[in-house]
Amino acid sequence: MKRALAQGVLIVIVIVAALVMMRVIRGMKPEVKAVTSERRSVPVVVQRAQPGAHPVTVRGLGEVKPVHQLRVTSEVNGRVIERSDGLAPGGLLRRGDPLIRIDARDVSAQVASQRAALEQASVALADERGRKSVAEYEWQGRVDALSEHAREFALRDVHVRSAQANVEAAREQFGRAKRDLGRTMVRAPFDAMVTEASVELGQVVTTQTQLATLVAIDRYWVEIAVPVSQLVHLEIPGVNSTAHRGSPAKVIHDAGAGVVIERDGYVERLLGQVDARGRMARLLVAVPDPLGTGLYGQVPKVSDAPAAAAPSPRLPLLLGSSVRVELAGQPLADTTEVPRVALVDDDKVWLVIDGKLTLRTVEVVWRSATTVLARGLAAGEAIVTTPLATPTEGMQVTIEGDAPELIAANQPPAKKL
Repeated sequence: MKRALAQGVLIVIVIVAALVMMRVIRGMKPEVKAVTSERRSVPVVVQRAQPGAHPVTVRGLGEVKPVHQLRVTSEVNGRVIERSDGLAPGGLLRRGDPLIRIDARDVSAQVASQRAALEQASVALADERGRKSVAEYEWQGRVDALSEHAREFALRDVHVRSAQANVEAAREQFGRAKRDLGRTMVRAPFDAMVTEASVELGQVVTTQTQLATLVAIDRYWVEIAVPVSQLVHLEIPGVNSTAHRGSPAKVIHDAGAGVVIERDGYVERLLGQVDARGRMARLLVAVPDPLGTGLYGQVPKVSDAPAAAAPSPRLPLLLGSSVRVELAGQPLADTTEVPRVALVDDDKVWLVIDGKLTLRTVEVVWRSATTVLARGLAAGEAIVTTPLATPTEGMQVTIEGDAPELIAANQPPAKKL
């Protein structure tokens, strides 16, 4: 009996102790307060829109080729007795410089023969004029009875005309012989470089013998292919310009080892058919003074990559060189230069307006390798240039900084009075 009572009391004590412990533990639990979560904004870098007239550059690749190329032949036959030292591949010649001299003795003999023939013809003409005077005296008063044909023979008019024709023919032959005498000296017809020389001292040449091949050095051509749609941005003589020279051009040849040869040029003409492979328009770019002689109004530019290196020599722009050509196009008005990384779906950009993203559709009017020119942006608008993973309309953003300016808009110069 007593044992059962003691067990019951123990059970009650345990339950009471458990209840007390539970209350104590509940009193020790910290109070959790509700905290309102703040929406974080995304940091971005922007570029400020600068609408204005921005220049465009049309680029192309081409190969340097001569404007004028001449295969020189002799106009007389004979043996070569003199040969110029400059008549060698790579030799430079000025207009009028001698190339070869041909033995002129045979031609001189021909000149003497034709001079004698002219003198004989002149004597014969004088003799016929004397006979005509005698005939007119003898037929005086009786010539009216003759027919027209008989009168010309009786008064020796026909004989005089024949003698005059002989004199004129002899004079022409004499002039031709003298010209042939001058042709025994073959000269350069223009400022030229020798690309091939095939005549030697002592060689007998004829009018069919090729002596040398010359190319003019006052200017070279570079033929480039550009998209037809880009022609509207260029000035092309005979197409949209009456000037002799079209849009300015810069011809660049990377010679290797950090040496870059540059020449200024201009668009000279548009060829009449498109490129057979790419269906692109073909332009001829003229390059004055390609050899850097300084005789044709251009100072050659040669740049060397290492700044501390000694200045490079004046290197010529050689025929057959593969070059890059940059044509200065007409500026596009009311355009903003935008980095390609800022484009969305090829014709949209993200703007930051009142701290939020806004998608704007723009009109892309020009594309280059790294940038585009677009219309539809106001001055000062913030164009997002930071790549965003999942941008959405109205997303909160924070501008961390402005991207460096690309190309400042070219304002039209003030008119000079």
